[in-house]
Amino acid sequence: MYAEAAHAEGARWLVLAETPAAALQAEPFHPFEGDAGKLLGNMLRAARLNQAGSVLLAPLARLAASGPAAAGLSAALSALVASAQPDVVLVMGRLAAQALLQSSEPLGKLQGQVHRLHGAKTIVTYDANYLLRNPADKARAWDDLCLAMSLAASAVP
Repeated sequence: MYAEAAHAEGARWLVLAETPAAALQAEPFHPFEGDAGKLLGNMLRAARLNQAGSVLLAPLARLAASGPAAAGLSAALSALVASAQPDVVLVMGRLAAQALLQSSEPLGKLQGQVHRLHGAKTIVTYDANYLLRNPADKARAWDDLCLAMSLAASAVP
């Protein structure tokens, strides 16, 4: 898989990581602090995204979005995708995935398949906080990262 990851370095990634709302209010926000931040950093390094230089990490508040909040999230995400023009979007977290994909399916049913989010190929996986509580699911998260890396590798000429 490392060969695919090396080819994926030229791809543009947008990582939408579900983050506790309180962490987003800290000034300044540091996404790689604490145990969950270290795990997120390790996941990105394992996918060789720390070397790519073309990764945009956007934290999302861990809130269930519905009604006007969902419409605002969709509009903001559309603008972000249009601006970043990612080859691959990685959505980390159940609530984020359900809100962004406008689905009530459990995360397990959303994983392992390619979705479209405002035209960009999108993969769904667990957020780092969940994986700290449920380390047995790290293998499934790695499978999701491998799927995302294969999409990125196919996007680079």
